[in-house]
Amino acid sequence: MDCTSCKENCPFVKSKLCATERECPNFMESWWQEGGTGQPKVISDCAPKRMLLQQQVEVNRMFALQQAVEQMRNRLETLEGLLVQLIQQSKEYILLQEPAQPLKKQKRKELSHEPSKTR
Repeated sequence: MDCTSCKENCPFVKSKLCATERECPNFMESWWQEGGTGQPKVISDCAPKRMLLQQQVEVNRMFALQQAVEQMRNRLETLEGLLVQLIQQSKEYILLQEPAQPLKKQKRKELSHEPSKTR
């Protein structure tokens, strides 16, 4: 991460609203660790510039996340189609393997809809 401070090109310093860059209302310093080394580093920034850079980083991350979600959705649709096909083939296989069993005759009790005549 690089410094984004304006130094002598700061519009507030040029217009004499502030004497130095450090007095500028947009000036800020922050500590960051360099990637992988863990060494702390002081970064001097102009807040509007840093905000735009960080915003672009976040926008790029969101695009990458959206792309990953769309790829996963497409893979899941393919998987769903294969699972439906596998289930259908399994049902057909099971139906072909079952021997045709004759239906057993069940004794039916005759139901009468007449009221009973016992008193």
